[in-house]
Amino acid sequence: MKEKPSLHPLIVVQSVVANRSIITQFVKREVAGRYKGSFLGLLWTFINPLLMLLIYTFVFGVVFKSRWRPTSTDHLEFAVVMFAGVLVHGLIAECLQRAPTLVVNNPNFVKKVVFPLETLPWIAIGSALFHTLVASVILIGAIFIWQGHLPLTALLVPVVLLPFVILIAGLVWLLASLGVYLRDLGQVMGIVTSLLMFMAPVFYPLQSVPERLRPLLYLNPITFIVEQIRNAAIWGNGIDWLGWLLYLAVGYCVAWGGLAWFQKTRKGFSDVL
Repeated sequence: MKEKPSLHPLIVVQSVVANRSIITQFVKREVAGRYKGSFLGLLWTFINPLLMLLIYTFVFGVVFKSRWRPTSTDHLEFAVVMFAGVLVHGLIAECLQRAPTLVVNNPNFVKKVVFPLETLPWIAIGSALFHTLVASVILIGAIFIWQGHLPLTALLVPVVLLPFVILIAGLVWLLASLGVYLRDLGQVMGIVTSLLMFMAPVFYPLQSVPERLRPLLYLNPITFIVEQIRNAAIWGNGIDWLGWLLYLAVGYCVAWGGLAWFQKTRKGFSDVL
C-alpha cells in the first residue's frame, strides 16, 4: 500500500531540497536539448534577448520617440525600463504556457518510472530562470551603456524574485494537474499570459494609469515584481519590504495549495494517460 503524500506546510521547501540533484540534472538536460543541433547552440540564449532589446530601442525610442519620464531625452531609457518588465513577464509566461502539458508530455514518469512528479514544475521554472538570467546580462549591459553605472541596489533583484518564483511554482503545480484532465487548458494559457502582460505596467509607467484604477493592476501578480525590479536594478531605490513580505506570504500559500492539490490528484494521472 502506497504511503499517502505529506501535505504539511513545509512540503514546498522539501520538494526542492530533497530533489535538488534531480532538478539540476534535468534543467541542464533541458537547456542543452533546446538548442541541440543548432549551429550557434547556447549562443542563441544571448542573441535572442539582445535582438529584442535592439528592436525595442529602435521602435519605441527612435520611431515612436517614447519616453518613460516626461523630462527624459534619452531614447534608450524607454527600451531599458520596458525590457526589465518584459523579462519578468517572460519568466511567468514561459512557465504558465508549459504547465498544462508538463505531466501529459511525460507519461513515462507517471506510468513506468519511480519519479518524483512534483519536481516537473521546478524543472520548468529552472529552465525559464536560466534564460531570464542570460537575458538579465543583456539588461545589465544596457543599463551600463545608458546610465554609466549599475545601482548597488541591483543586488536585491534575486530577493525580489524569490516570492515570485514561489508563486509561479504553485500556479504550475495547479495547472500541471488540471492539464491532465482538461486538455483545452493549454490553449487558454496563451490568452491569460497576454492579459497578464497588458494589465501590468510592462509597456507603460504605472503613473500613467488613473489613480483609482492602480489597485486593480496590483491584482496582477507581475505588477508588484516589475515595479520592485525596476526600483532596485534601474532607479537605485530600495525594496518595499512590507509589500515583499505580504507577497511572500501569499506566494507561499499559493505554492502550498498548488502542491497539495497536485499530490492529491496525482493518483488519477495514470488512469487518464
